[in-house]
Amino acid sequence: MTKGCYTCRRRRIVCDNGFPTCRKCRNAGKECLGYQKPLVWVKGGVASRGKMMGLSFDDVSGPSQSSGNSFVMSSGAGMHSQSMLPFDSVNGDVDSAMDQHHGALEHSPHYQTETPMYSLVDPLFQDVNKTSRFYINIFNHLSVRCLALYDEVRNPYRELIPYINGSPVLADSLAAIGALQFIYKSEDYGRSLINAAAGDESSLRAGMSLMKPRDRKVYEHFLRLKQRALHQLSTEVSHSTTRIDDRTVAAMFVLILLDVIESGNTSWMYHLEGAKNILKSRFSDFNRIPTTDGIYSFVIDSCLITEIMGSTLARPGVLSRPFFSPSMGSAVLKRLEKTAFVGCPAYLLDVIFFVHAQRYSESDEKTAEYSLSFLSPSGEATRAESPLAVLRHIDSFDDREWAEEMQSYLTLPDLSARLALARAYKAAVHLYARRVLSKTNAFASDCALTTTTTTDTILRSRRTVETELIQNLLSIPPEDEHFKCLIWPTFIAGAESSSREQRAITLRLLGFLWNGVYSLNLQNAACVLKVMWDKQDERRQATADRLPDEEEEEDDEGFDWIQELDQSSTDWLFI
Repeated sequence: MTKGCYTCRRRRIVCDNGFPTCRKCRNAGKECLGYQKPLVWVKGGVASRGKMMGLSFDDVSGPSQSSGNSFVMSSGAGMHSQSMLPFDSVNGDVDSAMDQHHGALEHSPHYQTETPMYSLVDPLFQDVNKTSRFYINIFNHLSVRCLALYDEVRNPYRELIPYINGSPVLADSLAAIGALQFIYKSEDYGRSLINAAAGDESSLRAGMSLMKPRDRKVYEHFLRLKQRALHQLSTEVSHSTTRIDDRTVAAMFVLILLDVIESGNTSWMYHLEGAKNILKSRFSDFNRIPTTDGIYSFVIDSCLITEIMGSTLARPGVLSRPFFSPSMGSAVLKRLEKTAFVGCPAYLLDVIFFVHAQRYSESDEKTAEYSLSFLSPSGEATRAESPLAVLRHIDSFDDREWAEEMQSYLTLPDLSARLALARAYKAAVHLYARRVLSKTNAFASDCALTTTTTTDTILRSRRTVETELIQNLLSIPPEDEHFKCLIWPTFIAGAESSSREQRAITLRLLGFLWNGVYSLNLQNAACVLKVMWDKQDERRQATADRLPDEEEEEDDEGFDWIQELDQSSTDWLFI
């Protein structure tokens, strides 16, 4: 039995408790307010009684909160006040560092925050905590734009975000990248590279120990997210159902990207080998992989591009049998040249894989059957039987035809930057293949590359190709969208360079790349180059002391940096 409707209780009469309204209210012509507590609108305050009665929201917030700092997404996607950040307070050093960049985060000291206590959450992020949501948002606006050749056409990493619902390992992996690049954006590691290029080598040595971020709170968040992602990945790969989930395998390649951004050293290789084992167990025929879209396409493409580019600087034998084979067809590589952020043409990706297969064939005869997939412009057979044949195949690449063909994917009014990118990769792949193939046992009978005298097989000098590479690298301005693709060619240019001028250009390019990519493997690439340059100078000085009257040959093959990497204990991935 109820106590009566609220209208009768206010009139202080006995209610008959009728439904839907009482008869006494109906007979009296009064509005029956029902039997539930009515909603009361309070005029001029946030409460009808107590200390908050008569006070507005502005009075409650006070001057200290209304003048607080906030972060605004410049892309217009949304705003995050200081109270919405996943940490208690924002370090002042990070604030001041953010002001120096005009990237995805801008400092807005005058924005008045009027965020409701309870706001709606996108169903996609409903099972994701506030900390991860914040850093995934950072990833979506700061990191992801550098992870595709042309972000405005298609970005495979941006297409991953809808798959985080129900996949904690994928959500934590993406959030970890966002947290790490949130830290790196406030650091000026690129300045040490530019200073080193100007002659201050002490700044480069100091940069080797510059790995302590100033914002410890955000760094703690990064470590927690990374640890949670690795733990969740270990759990999912141990179960047969989640092990074959595309989201689980995709998270492995996101963690590879995280390792590249964090350092670029050997840890990426373990994720790659684990992903290859899972993918091989899912297909009875590896050579017939459909070219579909979505997360499945992301998994296949990431596996191929990581293996192809990772094989260039990894030690021989550390990677298992290649996942890619020419029988998959050139369509897979043609898709990679459009979606992968390395920006390497498919024609040259095929050459890199072939060179890797020849190094691998020294320990496995099955890979000796690999051949080049793309025909040369003359339509001749692409079965390479000597180092000279491979290098001629590289020189036959028509960079202008490739640049014009890419117009069907994205039309550019000016093709100069795209042409420079293709020519830079053409020169870099030539120098890399020349180093590797000149010492391969399968081509031992044709290792004397520079002794050829016939006009149809003579090679361009190494220094000529090296100069072409430097010129094309400098032809792409740092603000151009193709500039982010120059990490690998820049490292090859630095490894091949012998003059101080070219070395300085390499360091300066790495410094400019930092300002757009925010990846610590740029710092590590500079450190590796510095070590190799020191060894090269020491050997050159020792040779000069031993043979003071002997002049250096005009086209000396120079310092064998491939051998130096093979003898090291680290497998680098500079992309």
